[in-house]
Amino acid sequence: MVAPKKLPWVSLALLLAAHITFGNLLASTTHSWAAFAFAIAWALVLALMFINLLTGLSHLVSRWFTSDTVAFCALIVAAAFASIVLNWLKLFMPIILILSAEALARIDLLTAEFNNVQTCTLLTVTSWIGLGLGWTLGQFT
Repeated sequence: MVAPKKLPWVSLALLLAAHITFGNLLASTTHSWAAFAFAIAWALVLALMFINLLTGLSHLVSRWFTSDTVAFCALIVAAAFASIVLNWLKLFMPIILILSAEALARIDLLTAEFNNVQTCTLLTVTSWIGLGLGWTLGQFT
């Protein structure tokens, strides 16, 4: 008999809270339906991206960073992006929060030995529930 897997409740609760906060923020925008639809699609893409993130990233790094010129240009672009993020930290803070919570939940689900389909489903459903709750709370407050 196969023992049931233990869900990482704390990391999933943090992911839920991050998406509730983001959904509440989206409800206050002028085009909240369009932003909400984009956020739902983005949550699915983010969950799919975290399935094979490290293997895809290692292939990208090994293929593109073979020359010093490409590495230097990538360093300049990364520094420019970092300065933009730091300058507009209030705008990027919810995105950074969601990425961190999603990464933590993904690591905890990997540790609990969930497969890729189960992990993607759990991350997507948790994200969608959080977005829905946050958007609903934002509409009524």
